[in-house]
Amino acid sequence: MTDMTPREFTAQVITVSTRCAAGETEDRSGPLASSQLVDLGLSTNPVVVIPDNRSKIAQSILRYCDFAPVSLLILTGGTGPTPDDLTPEAIVPLLDRRYLGIEEAIRADGRNSNPRAPLSRIVVGGRGRTVVMALPGSPGGASDALTTMKPFLQHLLTLTRGSQDPH
Repeated sequence: MTDMTPREFTAQVITVSTRCAAGETEDRSGPLASSQLVDLGLSTNPVVVIPDNRSKIAQSILRYCDFAPVSLLILTGGTGPTPDDLTPEAIVPLLDRRYLGIEEAIRADGRNSNPRAPLSRIVVGGRGRTVVMALPGSPGGASDALTTMKPFLQHLLTLTRGSQDPH
């Protein structure tokens, strides 16, 4: 349990996977991330699955940051080094700010369970009052990232929505 008031913050998880969107493979990282967010006290919407397509990713960012804003938008998948991993390229131009220290912490902590964690092109930033995170598509990578976020997630979400929080 955390100090967060239940449902104080809302989250949307989007799985970015062409194979999952086509029904060729089961989405495991999205439901796992959503479950972890519920355990952290966030209210979550059903997981959405989209193909690894820059336009669809950008549309999702705009939808959940500008038109139906949530406190936290997590995208799992599309952060690797392959040519069809396009999530960072779709997200970065739409962010108002990047949280580079969080990105570095997630990659560093990820090395404890996977020596290839630094290959992930994780992106964490803000658009408006929404924190946007692009996490690995592997269940372990997504889970590890949220574990890293646990000690300061409430503080980050509180500050991002514009509330004053004592330091």
